[in-house]
Amino acid sequence: MKRTLLICTYIAALYIGTAGAAEITIPFGIPQLPDARLAISDEYETPGGGRQEWMARFGTKGSRQNIIAFYRNALVEAGFEIYSSSDKADYAMIAAKRDDDRITIYFKNQSDWVEADESELSIKAVYDK
Repeated sequence: MKRTLLICTYIAALYIGTAGAAEITIPFGIPQLPDARLAISDEYETPGGGRQEWMARFGTKGSRQNIIAFYRNALVEAGFEIYSSSDKADYAMIAAKRDDDRITIYFKNQSDWVEADESELSIKAVYDK
């Protein structure tokens, strides 16, 4: 029963994410990658309150190098300092901060959230309410 509920929740989340608007507003004025297809997004208060957490997953057919470069430039233009990055065989990540604001961008070669011929772009932002 739990497995059936989990599968139904997963399918509903995918449907809601793809049925929503093609463009969403990313916090801090960070632009959406032009060819990215929204798979799912959510926003909620962090445990303990006072902070919001926003996340979205996109499917993209863009190249890893171009996507990471796009977001590196966008973060710097928005006044963020990149304080951590990683470039592994199956994913890349950049994390940036601006005062108490934080944003992390992940690129994964494969994901259950996107189509088989897409890579996943995931963005997570944390900021004061």
